[in-house]
Amino acid sequence: MIITYHGKQFFKISQGDTTIAVNPLSKENTLQIKPTKFGSDVALCTTRHPNYEGFDNTEYSGKEPFKIYGPGSYEVNGNSYVGFQSAARIDDTDYINTIYFFNLEGISFCFLGDLATADIDQKTKEYIESVDVIFVPIGGNGTLDPVQAVKVTKAFSPKVIIPMDYGSDREKNSLETFLKESSSKAEAEEKYVFTKREIEPLTGHVVVLEQQ
Repeated sequence: MIITYHGKQFFKISQGDTTIAVNPLSKENTLQIKPTKFGSDVALCTTRHPNYEGFDNTEYSGKEPFKIYGPGSYEVNGNSYVGFQSAARIDDTDYINTIYFFNLEGISFCFLGDLATADIDQKTKEYIESVDVIFVPIGGNGTLDPVQAVKVTKAFSPKVIIPMDYGSDREKNSLETFLKESSSKAEAEEKYVFTKREIEPLTGHVVVLEQQ
């Protein structure tokens, strides 16, 4: 399994011939980030906002990914994707955020998206007893702050925690706080390469990824 980070909440998750894009940045994003373009089989969007609707950047040679952009249950190529509604707040405007759970090659993922509050619906918390890998926003300013982020991740008993939203100088301070609250000394990595067996003994292991 290989995970790379492409800014804000844009991730590429690859396993064998399968590639998943999560919150691909659009060309019209307001973040002053030039979006990465790569082909994918599935593209997930947590929030219907221009910053996260760059589906055209996940197409390759005319092949379009299976697009998921809201709550519901989906199955693609034998893998399940389940989305639960939550709250997002971007630029002082309220949006619907989707928390996604999905599996790939026996590894379970939870992607919290642009989650604005630590008060997650009980049904969402109870959907799965624990997850292997969780992606959590830590930047504050509309999403979870570092302290809230640590609190939320504990509800899912993850083996691996991948923070996101720490691109600006202010957000880098958030990353420092998050690592301190997590009692982690994680150093930034270019990509995260792992197997199910390698993460099996881990508990709350933090992985910090460099923006590609």
